[in-house]
Amino acid sequence: MTSGRLTLVTVLLGALVVVLSQFVTAYTLEDPFGATIATVTLAGKHGLATTLLAVVAALAVLYAMQSGSKAASIIVIGMGVAVLLVFLIVDLPDLDSVGLYNVEGAGNLDATGHASAGLWMELTGAIILILGGLAMATLNREQLQAAGPGTTPT
Repeated sequence: MTSGRLTLVTVLLGALVVVLSQFVTAYTLEDPFGATIATVTLAGKHGLATTLLAVVAALAVLYAMQSGSKAASIIVIGMGVAVLLVFLIVDLPDLDSVGLYNVEGAGNLDATGHASAGLWMELTGAIILILGGLAMATLNREQLQAAGPGTTPT
């Protein structure tokens, strides 16, 4: 596998990690005794905003394979930075925060948000998109086009 193909596959996997992170538990809400009251996914927290960013990054990779456009790497980097900003500004502040959570049948209970896999998957996907976009920027037009499907690496 050529370095160009490996780079583009890595970026696509980074986009997939971001998408999957939205549907995996990102936080567990625990009562003061450590019992889990509820779980929260990122899709439930901020909708599918980061999924849309990941899809745009994946489409930029496909465009780069088709056209050889190096500008697509800027889009990938931008989408990675946007996912990272959502992580830092929207998702991370809830980590270890304490507040009231309304539990059916029990009323409002004190709950603390503890990080789970989905939160770290979102961060990992953002970093992969940023670094993969930077790696894409080092490839020339021929390398980008040779990385596409149906081409034979030389």
